[in-house]
Amino acid sequence: MTEKQIKRIERLRAFYMREPVLAKKIPACYVRILRQRLSFMRAYVGDRRPYTARLRRAYAEAAVLSEMKPFIAEDELIVGRPDFTPLTEEEQREYDALTVAMRGMHDTGLATLGHMALDYPKLLRVGVNGLIAEIRARKNALDLNLPENLSKDEFYEGCLVELDGLLNLQRRYAERARELAAAAQGERKEELEELHRILLRVPAEPAETFYEALQSIHFYNFCLWELYYFGRVDQYLLPYYEADLRAGRITHDRAVELFACFLLLPDAYISPAVTIDSFVGGRDRTGKPVENEVTRLALDAAELSHAANGKVAMAICRDTSEELLRRAIRINAKGYAQPALFNDDAISAGLQAIGVSPEDSHYYANTGCVEMTIIGKSGAYPVAPYHNLAAVLLDAMRETPYARSLCELTERFYEKLRGRVFEENLKINRRQMERSRNGGEPLRVSCLVDDCLSRGRAVDEGGACYNHIQPNFVGFSNTIDSLAAIEYLVFREKRLTMEELLAVLDKNYEGEEALRQYILNKIPHYGQNEPFTDGLAVEVSNLIRRACKGIATYRGSFLVPGLFTYTENNTLGKRTQATPDGRRAQTPLSASSGASAGMETNGPTAALLSATGWDHRPFMGGVVINMKFSPGQMSGKGEDAMVALLRAFLARGGMEIQFNCVDKNTLLAARREPEKYRDLVVRVSGFSAYFTKLPPEIQQEIIDRNEHVFA
Repeated sequence: MTEKQIKRIERLRAFYMREPVLAKKIPACYVRILRQRLSFMRAYVGDRRPYTARLRRAYAEAAVLSEMKPFIAEDELIVGRPDFTPLTEEEQREYDALTVAMRGMHDTGLATLGHMALDYPKLLRVGVNGLIAEIRARKNALDLNLPENLSKDEFYEGCLVELDGLLNLQRRYAERARELAAAAQGERKEELEELHRILLRVPAEPAETFYEALQSIHFYNFCLWELYYFGRVDQYLLPYYEADLRAGRITHDRAVELFACFLLLPDAYISPAVTIDSFVGGRDRTGKPVENEVTRLALDAAELSHAANGKVAMAICRDTSEELLRRAIRINAKGYAQPALFNDDAISAGLQAIGVSPEDSHYYANTGCVEMTIIGKSGAYPVAPYHNLAAVLLDAMRETPYARSLCELTERFYEKLRGRVFEENLKINRRQMERSRNGGEPLRVSCLVDDCLSRGRAVDEGGACYNHIQPNFVGFSNTIDSLAAIEYLVFREKRLTMEELLAVLDKNYEGEEALRQYILNKIPHYGQNEPFTDGLAVEVSNLIRRACKGIATYRGSFLVPGLFTYTENNTLGKRTQATPDGRRAQTPLSASSGASAGMETNGPTAALLSATGWDHRPFMGGVVINMKFSPGQMSGKGEDAMVALLRAFLARGGMEIQFNCVDKNTLLAARREPEKYRDLVVRVSGFSAYFTKLPPEIQQEIIDRNEHVFA
């Protein structure tokens, strides 16, 4: 890379970090930004042409796109950002009035659902105009004298309305690039002229170059108002890159620069604590390992950009080369917290076990933190909802104060959990039923999800091939360690009765610090490769599976559980009293599926053995193993140890593993002086974030994690 290219990426990173979404922590990916929401509400309330709720939403989506102001900043090569311009006083009054009017809107929410990877290879093949042609042909072929075709006609019309709005936005971006080019000089003038030419073509037309492909998929993606993922970029971008190389249109360094710009852009418009990943590696649909030039340039771009929100994730398998494993380790060793590594073999096996075809099982992506969904074919509901395992266990303890064994307690725990899962899933089913009637997801999403167009049914109507609901379970380690504490304190050692233990918890261990230290330091804990607690991990994971089994979903699918926490371990922890594992009230629950912070006291190998000692494959809703290493531990001889660790992770069927390579002193300094560590990126629970943007409790949880060293 040239110094000029490196400087461009540094300037863009600094610029995007000053955008309101990061500077003011605006949750831009979960609700439309203020000005875009105003456009949506204005159209939804004021436009009486559409006479169905779903079409009204589509016309409102089109209005947002048609009214968005095009933004192209200095240094940008890939463009498309929301309009953060503050509302005027008059607009604010209008906004407030419309908010009242919108209370009568069908309760599918202003927010969408997202968490899926769209069929961007199709977009690149046919362009938006190709989608429009397909939709018009399907619409024109309908016999509208058949009542069952009326909803299909409505769906197709809504798709066309939204796609037309997207083309309107593209035209105005092209015009803005032309205006800026006319006023620019030198190299920037040439860049803007090229950008103008590209924006005249994509996403309307099929992409012809690597540059056009990146711009096309970003442009379709950025205005969907939620988390939509880019999928297996090294598979579908490779033909464009190779054609450009043959024609002399691109160099490796130029491709890396473009991809780094592409990765950085989400920092400008999605929330500080979420990620939009580009996925590389793994296997293709036939099972053949994927390692190509786009795989490598994507990793190079990830290292160059070291963004928090636009990241590269990598699938690995038993056939992944050592060279690629070492490349991933070296990027993580620099403290860039990427790529996260996914076990392709275990995930494909897990997906096939829930009915996914062998071919589709290799074409998945993490669409959120670590939720596994099939690219371009999924309408899954992820993290729907989060369940607090620790709270359920506490309820079970209160209902069985005279339990005669741990087995009796865990059976009551299962019954409570099963009831909770059923009740919460009923709410999700009702929401899906309402969205099937009145919409929720932008209809242009369904244009890139099979089999929506062929069925004439939107994602919200169950038009996707796969429609799992993925409830997520928080406090896994707390539950395991709490059961261990109960077994020792109540049943083996008989130090306390269950009622006496509950009284200690009600007091939040006040006056019982000696007991709390005994629990923390003398009783076995999950994460230490200790047979008893590792056996409890197997039991608790099986209880979760049983609690989900057989519960039906509105779209005719079933529940697929997950075990990661996002930041809900903090949110739920604040509402949870003290637990038997020594955790105090209102403190975070354990993060994801690994050990509680500070409990991995026997080194990284023991921690990994515990974390993979139970079957991850049924948990396609997501499983995360967090590991933190001291700087230097992943380099030199440590790199060899890391390769061995990853091979063990693969062999034992782990699902996903991610690393922080940062010491405690750096984290403490970043908390004291955040302005000096604005670009410090850490892994939290399946996602990465700028450390200084995280809630204080999550910062502390990361600080408290064990720093592993290799003996």
